[in-house]
Amino acid sequence: MINKNTKIKVMTELERYEDKLEYDKFQTLVNTKEYVTKAEYEFIINYDKTEKSNFSYIGNYSKHGDYLNFNVYCEYEHHEAITKQEIG
Repeated sequence: MINKNTKIKVMTELERYEDKLEYDKFQTLVNTKEYVTKAEYEFIINYDKTEKSNFSYIGNYSKHGDYLNFNVYCEYEHHEAITKQEIG
């Protein structure tokens, strides 16, 4: 039974579209980007606070971004890339 004072929000097509874009952006950042900028990190955390533990602040250590994304970071691939750079 619905209380008479309960308000039901009906989303418009535009709101559904905007929500879908936001969801897609979140999924792309979390599942494909090894490094994210501070702005991207803040977007992710605002979207889903549970993702906070999947990122580590690296600051100026990397020119690629401010935060390392543990969802996609691979230690082996990182060491392979460094080795290739050192060998030439």
